[in-house]
Amino acid sequence: MSKEFLLEIGTEEIPSRFINPALEKMKELFAALLAGGRVMIDGGVLQAYGTPRRLILAVPQLAEKQQDLSKEVVGPPKKIAFDAEGKPTKAALVFAEKNGVPVEKLTIKQTDKGEYVAARIDEVGGDTAEWLRQVMPGFILSIPFPKTMRWMDKDIRFARPIHWILALYGGAVIPFELGGIKSGNFSRGHRFMSPGAFLVKDLKSYQAQAEPNFFVIDPQVRKQRIVKQTAELALAKNGMVLEDQGLVDEVSNLVEYPVPVMGSFNKEFLRVPKEVLITAMREHQRYFSVVDQQGNLLPHFITISNTRAEDMDVVRAGNERVLTARLSDAAYFFDHDVKAPLADRVEGLKKVTYQEKLGTIHDKLERVKKLSISLAAVLGADAKVAERAAQLCKADLLTGIVGEFPKLQGVMGRHYALLSGEGPAVADAILEHYQPRFAGDTLPASLVGACVGIADRIDTITGCFAVGLVPSGSEDPYGLRRQSVAILSVLFDRNKRLSLSVLIAGACAGLGLKKDNALRVQSETLDFMRQRLAGMLVSEGLRSDVVDAALSVNFDDPLIAKEKVRALDLWRTSEDYRPLVTALKRAGNIVPKGFSGVVNEGLLKQDEEKNLYASFAQIKDRVAEKTATLDFRGALADIASLRKPVDAFFDKVMVMDKDASVKENRLALLAGITGLFSRIADFSRLVLSSEETT
Repeated sequence: MSKEFLLEIGTEEIPSRFINPALEKMKELFAALLAGGRVMIDGGVLQAYGTPRRLILAVPQLAEKQQDLSKEVVGPPKKIAFDAEGKPTKAALVFAEKNGVPVEKLTIKQTDKGEYVAARIDEVGGDTAEWLRQVMPGFILSIPFPKTMRWMDKDIRFARPIHWILALYGGAVIPFELGGIKSGNFSRGHRFMSPGAFLVKDLKSYQAQAEPNFFVIDPQVRKQRIVKQTAELALAKNGMVLEDQGLVDEVSNLVEYPVPVMGSFNKEFLRVPKEVLITAMREHQRYFSVVDQQGNLLPHFITISNTRAEDMDVVRAGNERVLTARLSDAAYFFDHDVKAPLADRVEGLKKVTYQEKLGTIHDKLERVKKLSISLAAVLGADAKVAERAAQLCKADLLTGIVGEFPKLQGVMGRHYALLSGEGPAVADAILEHYQPRFAGDTLPASLVGACVGIADRIDTITGCFAVGLVPSGSEDPYGLRRQSVAILSVLFDRNKRLSLSVLIAGACAGLGLKKDNALRVQSETLDFMRQRLAGMLVSEGLRSDVVDAALSVNFDDPLIAKEKVRALDLWRTSEDYRPLVTALKRAGNIVPKGFSGVVNEGLLKQDEEKNLYASFAQIKDRVAEKTATLDFRGALADIASLRKPVDAFFDKVMVMDKDASVKENRLALLAGITGLFSRIADFSRLVLSSEETT
C-alpha cells in the first residue's frame, strides 16, 4: 500500500535566484532521505514546485512502511574479540552494544583475512508516517541556500522566515514542530489578493485551489504565461518582446501570480543608444523591452506585476514615472560622455589601477597595443587599425554610462568611437575584443577584433601567473580559465595557426619579467592553455586519454594540436590500433629512458628484425614529412603499416640478447619505431580497455 506525500514550506519572499537551486536540492535530498530510510516510491515521480513564498514537494505514492532490514556487520578479529578462554573482551562487548545485539548472539565469520566477529542485524520496517514525523524538521533545515537568516527569537535558520508548514501523508497531517511553527493542513493564498488560509486535503485539492487564491505553483507555467502574455501586449503595439530568457527565468520567480502591464516612455529617449535603454530597463526595473520587426527599440516596455490591482492604470503610471527617472539619468550620462572624444579619456587611465603589482590600466593598454601589432602581422590583420583599437579599447571605462552599467563596456566604446570620428573598423574592434564574454557568445566578426581580444586576454593571463594569481580548485577570481577558452575559441573560429609559446613570450616581455621568472610563467601559462584545450576537446566527446596523449607532445599551436587529436581519435577505430599500441607500449617499457642509438644493419641476425627494420626505413622519412606538413592521419596510417612486422618481431626475437651489441642494436630499432609515434602523441598515455575491440 502507498499514500500521497505533500509538503509546503510557506515563507516570506525568497530571492529569485535561490528558488530553482533550492527545488533541485529538495528533490535530491529527499530522494537520499527516502533511500536511507528504506522508504520506496511506489508510483509517480518526486516533484518540486516553488514560488517566492512557498517551496513544495510532492510524491504521488509513497510506501506506507519502511522496508525490513537484514544485514551482517563484520567487527574485530576473533582473537581480539575473545580471550584464550573464549570469553568476550571489551572489544566484543563494545561491538555488540554498538549494533544492538546481545554478545552471545555474535557469530564467527571466515574471511580472506582470517576469522572475524560478525553480528546479524534484523530490523522490521516501521510506519512511514512516524518516520516522516521524525525526519521532516531536519529535512527542511537541510535545504541549502546561498545565504540564510535567523528571525525573532528563533534558533533556526532558513532563506527567509517561515510562516506556515503544510505537511500531509495520505491526507493526514504529519505532526511536528519547527521553530515554534506547528505543521498542519492549511495553506495560504496570495499575500495581497487572497491572504487567508484554506484547507488542503491532497495535492489535487491544493492545485485546484491555487489559481482561485492567486498563485501559480509551477515555475514553468509562470514562465509560459509571461512569454505568452507579454507577446500579446507587444503585438498590440505592432512590436515584439526582445528575447531575454534570463529575464524570464528571473521574473518568473519574483512573482506568484504574473500580471503583465504595458507602459510607455518619451520618444526623445530613443536618441540614446538602445543598449543603454534596454540595460536600464532590465537591470534597474526588470522590464521587458519592445522592438519592431527590424530590431529597433520602440518607446514601450512591459513589466510583470505580482498583483492585479483594481485600477491597473495606476500601476502603469507608477512604473512609467519610475522609468522616466531612470532613463533621464541614463540620457544625462550619455550627453555628458559625448562632450569629449573617446581618445581624450585614454590619459585618464593612468590614474586607474589595473592590479597592484601590474600597474595601471594605461600600462596594460601599452602592453596590449604592442601585442596587437605583433598578432596582426602573424594573423594577417591591419596592424595600424589594431594599434588604434588597442589604444582605445579600455577608454570607455571612464565614461558615465559604463560606470553605471559596467556590462556595457565595449558596447559604449564602439558608440563613442564612432561619435568621435574613429573608423568603423576601429569601433567594431573595440566592441569585439571583449567577445566572447561567455560560453556560446558571439565571436569577433573582424580579424582586428580577434587580435586585440587575444592580446588583452594573454596579457591578463600571463600577468596573473607572474604575480601568483593562479586559479586553484573552483576559485578563479580573474576568470583566467574563461579567457583561455576564449583565445582558443577565437583561433578555431578564424582557423588561424598561432604559436602560443611565441605569444606568451611576447606577453612576458611586455611585463618586463626577468629571465628565470619569464621561463616559469611561460611554462605554467602554456600548460594552463593545454589543460583548457583538453577540457574543450573532451567536452566535444573525444576520449580523455586520446586528448591527453596528443596534447602531451609538442603542444604549441592549438590548431595543430586539435588536428592531432582528431587524427588519433579516428585511428583509434582502425583494426591496427589496439595491437600496435600494445606493442608500442611494450617497446616503450623495454627501451630505457634516455636511450639513444643507431641501428647497425650488419648486426641484424633474424629475418623478423631485418623485415621490421626494412619496413621502418621505408616509412621513416615519409612519416617525418607528413608530420611536418600536418598530415597526421597519413602519418598514422604509415605507422600502422608496421603492425605485422612488429608483431612478428616480438613473437620471434629476444631483445635482451646475451650479446650486448646485438641487444643495443635491437633497442635502437625499437627506439626508432617508438620515436616515430612520439612525434605525434605519447602512446604511454593511451588507455586500452575492453572498448577497443576493433
